[in-house]
Amino acid sequence: MRSPRSLSLIAAILLPVVAAISYAVFWFVVAGQVETGIARWESERRAEGWTVTHGAIERGGFPLALSLTMPRPELKRAGDQPLSWRGETLSASVKPWSIHDLTFRFPGKHALGVPVDGKTRAMEAVTGDGTLDLLVDERGHTRAAALNLAGFDARFADNGDRYQIGMARLAMRRHQVDANQPTAVSYETDTRIERLVVPPKQAGVMGPDIGLVALLANAIGPAPSAPTAAAMTAWRDAGGYLEVKDFQMTWGKLQIQGAGTARLDGQLQAVVQLDGRVRGGDALIDALMLDRQLGFAEALLAKAALFALQRPADDGGPPVLRLAISIRDGNRLYLGPVRIARLPPLQWR
Repeated sequence: MRSPRSLSLIAAILLPVVAAISYAVFWFVVAGQVETGIARWESERRAEGWTVTHGAIERGGFPLALSLTMPRPELKRAGDQPLSWRGETLSASVKPWSIHDLTFRFPGKHALGVPVDGKTRAMEAVTGDGTLDLLVDERGHTRAAALNLAGFDARFADNGDRYQIGMARLAMRRHQVDANQPTAVSYETDTRIERLVVPPKQAGVMGPDIGLVALLANAIGPAPSAPTAAAMTAWRDAGGYLEVKDFQMTWGKLQIQGAGTARLDGQLQAVVQLDGRVRGGDALIDALMLDRQLGFAEALLAKAALFALQRPADDGGPPVLRLAISIRDGNRLYLGPVRIARLPPLQWR
């Protein structure tokens, strides 16, 4: 008969072994569940007309994490507005005890086919780091998502137009408005782009370097089923719009902040109306004069009006001018009555 001390020693040895084996089994079960979820997502995309390909999936991260790495991932969509993406590698990582919180990472070089004005244009891009964080519910519906880019540099192959982003974060969170109506949801979006550089011909009067673009907004109305012209038309016609809680832009010495609404017009282009606060208006007047949109005498009068209308800032910074900020007339950006840039058109499938 074994003594109690011997039994305690055996238990002390066996329990960690059993726990380790149990956790290893659990890890492989979770890995299988995540792979099944990825396969289901791929099947759903194929049913929607996408082509999804990648190399053999490699597992890693044991024991404290689970990672699935897919070499040579590629997505393609045919149709009136073809779209494609091909990367060097795509990895998905998750904690085994929290499989509803996933992170996808896609660093390196990318080849894209982007629909512009009814045709597909090839683009080559590089990201220093790129991640997509997803929080899904038990039914696989996305509750929150956040796209993060660092060191993004893209160039169109046909004309060399180049776009650079120092840092970008585009986040979305889904809110259930009515628990008794699954489709009654709203979406909060939080976007922040820093150190954006656009091609000179798209730059507007303040130049190609945009220090900051930030937007915090709520999408009001029934959620569009997809980013298609038909779905966005239905959303617009049902009273859908964006409640802009906060918009910020730093463009050279010009600083803009505002809140208001954004809607879609008959051509599914943005119509934005914001109550704005502007700093650095004198720099805008100088830029308009250099662009020959204002003559010397007109610029002097504009500056005199600016100095008369602007007020001291509450935070002790440069004086603030309050005026309307709008996007209208075919994606033209206005400060008050003055047009300062024309924005690219919205493209829907």
